[in-house]
Amino acid sequence: MSWETDKKLMQEEVPTNRWLVKDTNTTIIRAQSVDVSDPQNLTLEEKNTISRLIDFVRYSQDADLNNEANDDYLRPAVGLAAPQIGINKNMFFVRFEHLQDDQEVAEEFAMINAKIVSRSTQIAALEGGEGCLSVDEDQTGLVPRHYKIVVEGYDFLTQNKICLTLRGYLAIVFQHELDHNCGRLYYDHIDRNSPMVAKEDWFLI
Repeated sequence: MSWETDKKLMQEEVPTNRWLVKDTNTTIIRAQSVDVSDPQNLTLEEKNTISRLIDFVRYSQDADLNNEANDDYLRPAVGLAAPQIGINKNMFFVRFEHLQDDQEVAEEFAMINAKIVSRSTQIAALEGGEGCLSVDEDQTGLVPRHYKIVVEGYDFLTQNKICLTLRGYLAIVFQHELDHNCGRLYYDHIDRNSPMVAKEDWFLI
């Protein structure tokens, strides 16, 4: 499906902020997600979950559909994990937009049972810190992440097992979403004594 050309939802409901589970709901947000039993044959609930994740992120990034004048305006999301919509299954969706030959292209991954199999010792962090749709009050501070990771999992969009080598911003986003499925939030990694101080060998993005 090409979101840019037909903009069809993968499930029946228009994405809404009402789907989101906040960090105050520790029963869900702090729980360890379980792996999907058979990624190639999802249950109806599992298929609806991954479809909602995809629809929410795509819709939130679309300035025409998700206009700031809307009563239910969605904060644009790069990614969203299943616990954030109330399901403790190891699933998340990320969507990156890039300029390529002066045209905007999207790179998307709908990950099921994703896990990091290798990581660099080099640490990276976003200079402005991170944010999260499940955290209403942004927490100030640098979030140390591995600069390079290798991730294995099943991609719902291509219906294939994949292995990705990710660096920099993409690696940071994947780690943010992977954390959700482990019951962790970005602000857990912030040094409360020196929240904006980077170590000498950190790479700031």
